[in-house]
Amino acid sequence: MIVCDEKLTEYIYNILPMRKGRLGEIQKYGYDEGYPIIPKDSVALMAVLLSLVQPKEILELGTAIGFSACFMSDYLQKGGKVTTIDRYPLMIEQAKENIKSLGKTDCIRMIEGDINEVVSQLKGEFDVIFMDGGKGQYIKILPDCLRLLKTGGLLIADDVLLGGDLGKERQALKRRDRTTWTRLRSFVEALCENENLETSILTVGGGMAVCRKLGN
Repeated sequence: MIVCDEKLTEYIYNILPMRKGRLGEIQKYGYDEGYPIIPKDSVALMAVLLSLVQPKEILELGTAIGFSACFMSDYLQKGGKVTTIDRYPLMIEQAKENIKSLGKTDCIRMIEGDINEVVSQLKGEFDVIFMDGGKGQYIKILPDCLRLLKTGGLLIADDVLLGGDLGKERQALKRRDRTTWTRLRSFVEALCENENLETSILTVGGGMAVCRKLGN
């Protein structure tokens, strides 16, 4: 999915490296097989952000095959943890295998279940929350994400521009995509209008929102 100029996007994508070692193998496998894992430009941006934040606790909404959880865990403080949630058995099985193959079972906690239900019951605070599940659900779980996000923490949401389709008229989209379009528009507007968030919407990957939670 291309948001900005195609040639420029292709150039940037091609010069960015894959992750090294076993993590890079999982990344390549995900791309080759068409699994919904974050693209290289999004990985590069998140690597910079996580390096700056140096999180202790990360919450990921949408595990897929476990690539992003394993990738993010490399930036945890000593003793830190990634909590990741997914409900799809095929994804969960592969994620567990990948997490184990990287020796990450001690720092990645998997919760199996519906993201909406699980998030509503979670307690504690997270330094980083990465939203990468069903895009139409972002607006529904936003209040719980803000409740769980530590002051000064980062909320990162993937695919918020629907690969550029969010800028189109609703009627120009296929009927099956219109509900997601409407909900994502509401989500992006809610982020930008929230006075307790410093928000940037970036044309990286399929579109990425990066928000910092301010003090009350």
